[in-house]
Amino acid sequence: MSRKYGDEVDEEKYNLNTSKNICSSHIGDEYIKNEILEKGVKGKCDYCGKTRSKVVKLSEVLKLIIVGIEYLTEDPVESRCLDKEAEYGFDGNVFTFYEGLLENIETRLVIETNELFDDICSHLDNPSLLYCYKDEFGSEGDFLKDNWEHFKFIVKHKARFVFHDNSFSGDYYYQNPLYILEKIQELINENGMIVEIPENTSLYRCRQHSKKNDIGGAKDLVSSPFEYAKNNGRMNPAGIPMFYCSEDKKLTIQEVVDNSDKNNPFYTIGEFNNKSSLKVVDLTKIPDLPSIFDEDNNKFIESILFLKSFVEDAIKPINQSDSIIEYIPTQIVTEYIRYNQKLDVQGLIYPSSKNRKKNNIVLFFDNNECIERLNLICFKTKKNRIQS
Repeated sequence: MSRKYGDEVDEEKYNLNTSKNICSSHIGDEYIKNEILEKGVKGKCDYCGKTRSKVVKLSEVLKLIIVGIEYLTEDPVESRCLDKEAEYGFDGNVFTFYEGLLENIETRLVIETNELFDDICSHLDNPSLLYCYKDEFGSEGDFLKDNWEHFKFIVKHKARFVFHDNSFSGDYYYQNPLYILEKIQELINENGMIVEIPENTSLYRCRQHSKKNDIGGAKDLVSSPFEYAKNNGRMNPAGIPMFYCSEDKKLTIQEVVDNSDKNNPFYTIGEFNNKSSLKVVDLTKIPDLPSIFDEDNNKFIESILFLKSFVEDAIKPINQSDSIIEYIPTQIVTEYIRYNQKLDVQGLIYPSSKNRKKNNIVLFFDNNECIERLNLICFKTKKNRIQS
């Protein structure tokens, strides 16, 4: 059960005996600030001397700090081997609160006064208590990142179509490559990353072409017919067309138009509406990192860090000459998401690598499906400004 405001802690380990009050002005961590503002009562703050509408006992803040300590550390007696030659008798980095934790905790708290810093140290520094960091030899986030790298290596250089074979599991550390796909699906569901694109949303798509009259209607602007789907995309391999678009007209031009392409001096922008609502995975909808002092949610920190690094890796700019091999991992992830019944989605939203403040959308629609599920509202052809 998670420790709540007001819960007791082991006072044999920590001295929480204090009559001081504290207001939210002296700690920068948003979770603890909000706890003070939510649970506090009117009273005088002992650190600024002002009467505030919300103060709490310092002991309650100390209990939340202990949550952070327990998130970061573990007892070396339970997790380290004996080493008679080491300072504290265990292998690895073993330390007291003052030696190895105080600076880390202070940085995360963003403490505003020396007096508060001294009080935290005096109440929580028990020289008889030893700690070691849980992630000293690798965190859950490191494990997920390493297995993502393992997955990328396998599908790019070893096996593209039978990578789920158990022979591609490494030692006890590296999992079957299918593991990371299942983990991504699990994290999408856990973090509520499936959203709806409402019916009649304006979706813009751009194509660059050689002749002014190349685009005559919807068929020419939507996903290519199978026989012409010869290019690799970030999310689709050659031969499997998808509908790339955005809710931002300018972004579609930025993504598609190459001002140095003299062979294709024209581009056409089309505005489409979806005939019905669409369920998509929104890779921009990753939750903010919880505070380490939030016991209900700090267990999600490592998986959220992995999701953020995965998306960054998936959208990084790639040279056209490298795209055939470098797009393979994201193409496989996309196909796994597309046909995953536990997700049941029709597309993805992902950050643009050209403009990080805006998003692209890919819908899993081929040429015929685009005509069935999208309405072309209007389109306009323009002459590109060719740069020499």
